[in-house]
Amino acid sequence: MAADPAQIHRLVETHRSYAHAIAAGVLKTLPSRVERTEIESAAELGLTEAAGSFDNRPGVQFKTFAYYRIRGAIYDAIRKATWFSRAQYKQVQAEAGVNEYFADAASQPANGPCEIEELERHVGAAVSCYMLSLDSNKVKAAVDPTDSAERTMLQREQESALTIALRRLPERNRAVLEAYYFDGRTLEDIGAEYGLSKSWTCRLHAKGIELLRESMGVRATSAAGPR
Repeated sequence: MAADPAQIHRLVETHRSYAHAIAAGVLKTLPSRVERTEIESAAELGLTEAAGSFDNRPGVQFKTFAYYRIRGAIYDAIRKATWFSRAQYKQVQAEAGVNEYFADAASQPANGPCEIEELERHVGAAVSCYMLSLDSNKVKAAVDPTDSAERTMLQREQESALTIALRRLPERNRAVLEAYYFDGRTLEDIGAEYGLSKSWTCRLHAKGIELLRESMGVRATSAAGPR
């Protein structure tokens, strides 16, 4: 059951400074011309949404639950902005995707200490988000003349593997990933199109990322990092 109005108000007022601190952290990575108030407003929106959907599930802490939703609201706001270069936009898009993946993970009850296998799964999923954001299926990136033939071939092999892995996904999961990473839409907008809640769309995104990682196998876990 969702929180009642009194609890929502209490959670928002208690954690407002927490939301502003998260906004300040993200703001440091953005161009100096970005207004602090714009980012803080997005953070407060995310906090309010988190408070409204928090259900006191055993093993789930509100600050952890809210953290990714606050960052998600910030990323939704800045992805709609026009002051990014293409490279900056792809970086933000990748970070937003990783954030949404962990938002879903944070909404699940903890199963005890983090095992190596779980850590590897999360790392592989994060790399998959970056690979999707940098994929050239929709927008072909210019070939870097300084790249070696071996690096260029590896990049093309990874792109081909990613394309094949996407085709193997269940239709709904693939549609969510393509709309989010290739069309730049928010999970909320995508969910509205299918008559789904944002939390359920977030679950489809996370499951799609996990299936993509599994389909690509070692390629996903051994790919180059986000930088």
